[in-house]
Amino acid sequence: MRMIRKILLTEYIGAILVAVLVADALTALIAATVAQISYDAQARHNPALAAHHLSMTYSLLDAVIKAAIYLIVAYLIARWLYSTETPKSA
Repeated sequence: MRMIRKILLTEYIGAILVAVLVADALTALIAATVAQISYDAQARHNPALAAHHLSMTYSLLDAVIKAAIYLIVAYLIARWLYSTETPKSA
């Protein structure tokens, strides 16, 4: 594990990974928002469309859960990589 941590730190792969996870979390929230706005705009002109759309609560909950998982994993990786204490050798 020390070797993997060293590679992730020295090659900046860890920072890129954390940034990608945070970007994915934001993308999930933005995509859910845009999908809901798009649906609302189309549903005004075509009421039959409402029967073929998932509920807003489900869509929002799905996006929030995805974003939360991405952010938790990004936090855990950042904490593991950039902790100030040195790992104890067994």
